[in-house]
Amino acid sequence: MTPSRYVLARLGQAFGLRFVGYHANKAATELQLLREAEEILGGLSWADLEGVEDLSVEYWNLRKLAKEYDELTERVGQLEGVLQNSHEHRAVLLEKVVDSTKDLVAQRQKMIERAERLGAERDEILREARTVKRRHDGIKAKLEVLAEEGRDDTPQFIESREELDELKVYFRDLRDARNDLSERLDSLDERIESIEEEIELRRKDMREEAQGSYQDIGKANRDISNYRAELGVLDKEIANLFGEIGRYLSANVDKAPCRKALRGRRGLVGQINALRTSIVLNNRLAGREIPQTVE
Repeated sequence: MTPSRYVLARLGQAFGLRFVGYHANKAATELQLLREAEEILGGLSWADLEGVEDLSVEYWNLRKLAKEYDELTERVGQLEGVLQNSHEHRAVLLEKVVDSTKDLVAQRQKMIERAERLGAERDEILREARTVKRRHDGIKAKLEVLAEEGRDDTPQFIESREELDELKVYFRDLRDARNDLSERLDSLDERIESIEEEIELRRKDMREEAQGSYQDIGKANRDISNYRAELGVLDKEIANLFGEIGRYLSANVDKAPCRKALRGRRGLVGQINALRTSIVLNNRLAGREIPQTVE
């Protein structure tokens, strides 16, 4: 908002053209831009203000805060280096864990696959045994009926009796095969369990070695978070001081101590003063109170 546009706007208001909301929003936006511009000006100029008595408090506070900020930044950098080294060390240890158990894992996998095959064979034998048992019970019932009917000397009875004897032998063979497979599976299970215990033992040793790296990582992350929180507080304090310096310099451009600090920055000062003027005019058009830090 320039003075000429302000005059036109006031004429419009005289004829009932009022845009209070527009001017209020415009003033609020420009006030934010003004604060940012003042902060930028202060940040660019503060190092040249050692001889400006009116800004000595801000200057020496900034000197102190800048030193603290640099120290904290250096600590964060050192901790990030520790963190990186700890992550790399942990990655190496994790790779060692994999390598140290690779042979046992492969051996265990082969045994598991073999156990699965033997289990499938045993299941097939059990299914066959159930079929044989059912056939056996059927023939046995048949022989009992034939005997009750007095037909225990017939070819049918003798043939069924021979088949029953064969089924008994076959069933015993199936039972023996099942028992053999069960013993082999139990032995495999014991060997698999023994290998798993050995794998866990090796991994436990590596995990204990890696525990130090985990602790270093946790401590470094906590310290970095704390330092960054402190840096955030310092950022706000420094920004406030920059803003105060920027406001003073832009309002005292003609004072001799300020001229050196403002050398090469007159364009930014002009933008700040233009924003200040526009904020005042927009607030007047909106019928709002003008902030004291702007006037």
